[in-house]
Amino acid sequence: MLGNYQDAEEVASDVFVKVWQKLGKWDTEQGSFQAWLNTVARNTIIDAIRKRDRIREHPLGGSPDEDEQPLSKYEDPRPGPEQELEAAEAQQILEDALEQVTKPNHRIAWMLRHLEGYSIAEIARILNRKDGTVKIWIFRCTEELRKILIAKGIQWIY
Repeated sequence: MLGNYQDAEEVASDVFVKVWQKLGKWDTEQGSFQAWLNTVARNTIIDAIRKRDRIREHPLGGSPDEDEQPLSKYEDPRPGPEQELEAAEAQQILEDALEQVTKPNHRIAWMLRHLEGYSIAEIARILNRKDGTVKIWIFRCTEELRKILIAKGIQWIY
């Protein structure tokens, strides 16, 4: 009835404890001992099922799906010391490479696009140039950065 060996074991021990405690209340005129024992067992099983269902409906921790959440949900999203160090090193390498770009307009257009997040149209308006010119400058700066970083032994992935 309980579908679980451990629950059945626990209920069986509960039944015998109840029978032991209430043995003095059993009267032979009310019926056989077997019938009384069966009634105590049935009621104890029903109580156990109700209790189990209540626990499932109202978990102590909150929502029912909470136990099924992956541990990554609880991890700190902030970068750790190693990631911060790697990011600082990458930033420094990029800044050094950008300083070596020969044309300042190319460098400025590239930085506005990739570091500041401006659109091509916004950069064109800021630099007072056509969109096509800005695109060419950004492309040429990217190519020059690629050559500079490869010369330093840094693999370019873009």
